[in-house]
Amino acid sequence: MALQCVSVFSGAMGLDLGLESAGFDLRFAADNMPAAVKTARKNRPGLPFFAGDVAELAADDICRESGLAAGEVDLLAGGPPCQSFSTAGRRRGLDDADRGPLVFEFVRLVDELRPRAFLMENVKGLLSASERWRELPYNNNGVKIDDLHGSLFRSLMAAFKALGYTVDFREFNSADFGVPQTRQRVFVLGYRDGTPVSFPEPTHAKEAGLFSEPWRTLGDALDGLTEDDSPCAVFSERKLKYLKMVPEGGNWRDLPEEAQRESMGRAFYAKGGRSGYWRRLSRTRPSPTILTEPQNASTSLCHPTEARPLTVRECARVQTFPDDWEFVGSRADQYRLVGNAVPVGLAAAVGAHVREELDGEQNLAAAG
Repeated sequence: MALQCVSVFSGAMGLDLGLESAGFDLRFAADNMPAAVKTARKNRPGLPFFAGDVAELAADDICRESGLAAGEVDLLAGGPPCQSFSTAGRRRGLDDADRGPLVFEFVRLVDELRPRAFLMENVKGLLSASERWRELPYNNNGVKIDDLHGSLFRSLMAAFKALGYTVDFREFNSADFGVPQTRQRVFVLGYRDGTPVSFPEPTHAKEAGLFSEPWRTLGDALDGLTEDDSPCAVFSERKLKYLKMVPEGGNWRDLPEEAQRESMGRAFYAKGGRSGYWRRLSRTRPSPTILTEPQNASTSLCHPTEARPLTVRECARVQTFPDDWEFVGSRADQYRLVGNAVPVGLAAAVGAHVREELDGEQNLAAAG
């Protein structure tokens, strides 16, 4: 028997597709990005979909559209906008009026819907984000500098616990679950009936072991993709000048020193690895994190053997979307949808574990 799932902040529906493959019946979804709405309606025309601000979405609306009563939802899932918490951004947290407070709209819906379980996904920067913005050192990357470090996440966990849910979190590398991409993501999981929270064990590793397969590679992801008419971003002539000098699997360090200084400007003297600068991907390694703008000089996702960024479909392959999933919108919209998505394969692994736990609860209740 399929378990009933409701999704919010659904985006390109990577999390939803993974949960569906794990055996959940998706009954409702929501997002306010026009391209996400069109993508959902293109691929799931019969799915009730709320096209608006989740802050204006009430549990009564979800129940009416999904046909489920409060308390009957088995799983509420979603990934609130992460830009306010990403270590790559300004990290305004709750001071970001448009996006930061939306994590607590997810808490509100847990309170109103009372699902048996909830699953919230976000960037690892959520763990260190502050409730109040303050100036951070350049390239802070989540390093603790004061007592505000992690204050937002502590408040979030306390809010879930105040609703009576057992709750815990885990940070995963997508590559450890068969996704051809080293993408770090945090999952927060809670149960209404007090079930102790656990998470799935990795199935893959950088080097194969007794209980794990080797990481899948970009070459694995792109294998068999012979027809691809999806949009492709363009490198400027200046960027191409340098990228054409970089071998497969290389980056700025493979340029002559004069070209390094010329092409990177002040960034040449910055600290840190800067591994994304003039990066050309390797077919023999997992892809780095798929981004929303693969043509940027400092975070380039250049094809291993061609002088271009990965296409939308190639990025979707790395994100483990099925080939028949169509993305709608402008080229920039489609890259944004794919780049912000939860890898389908990772969502499926976590979803399968949650389903096992919920099925176990039902069996115990029936036996009792």
